[in-house]
Amino acid sequence: MTHKFLLASTLLLAACSSKPATDTDKSLQLANDLSKRGDYSSAAALYERATQQPGAGIEVWLKLGQARLDTKDAPGAEHAFQQALGLDAHNADALLGLGTAQLQRGKTQRAVTALGQAADLSHSPVAYTRSGIAQVLNGQAVAAQTAFAKSLSLQPDDLDSRCNLALAYALGGQSQQALDTIAPITQSPRALPRHQRNALLVMVLAGHEQTVAALPLDDIPAAERARLVVEAKRIRAIGDPLAQAKELGLVDPR
Repeated sequence: MTHKFLLASTLLLAACSSKPATDTDKSLQLANDLSKRGDYSSAAALYERATQQPGAGIEVWLKLGQARLDTKDAPGAEHAFQQALGLDAHNADALLGLGTAQLQRGKTQRAVTALGQAADLSHSPVAYTRSGIAQVLNGQAVAAQTAFAKSLSLQPDDLDSRCNLALAYALGGQSQQALDTIAPITQSPRALPRHQRNALLVMVLAGHEQTVAALPLDDIPAAERARLVVEAKRIRAIGDPLAQAKELGLVDPR
């Protein structure tokens, strides 16, 4: 009798697991495929439709938010991630997405809060980096240094994280720390043109423009180097750290 009951239960579970995919399942699968192919607008439309279905969970709202970020629809992304947080107020991905959307909208104070919480929950390099960017744009150089340092400690070989930290030191008036942090960039065979530009910028901001000529900047033409030096001097002369921060090319990881 027991064996018959177990057999019946097994058959019932098998029947449940093999039930046909619903229209919502198929729509989400199509949206996932479209997103992977880079058709974010079409994916967003399908994700949005899925959020209107009964029982729509947080994952659908997260995917909609990311798709809207990918289509440069920051207001739409902000709304989607807020909806996700309504389902789970401590979801690190929702907080990261919300803070990113707010950062793109220029809501730097709100972005600092959301991204700081995302970093505390996830301890991920991307969360610390975006938190640092928000803090820089909110005029909080010291807090930004702490965030960028945590990001760099999690990925010591990441040149973008190193550049961001060096720029934050330069903004905070800590010239020697800025120079010490950026120094490995100038000797790295992995340095790309953006890293070389940031090295030049840090040198000038730190008051060492006389050493720029000795930097290995082979990927930057001489005319562009001269233009970058002039631009860096202009940023240094601004005087206001917040205004300076808005002129810097901090790297946001994707």
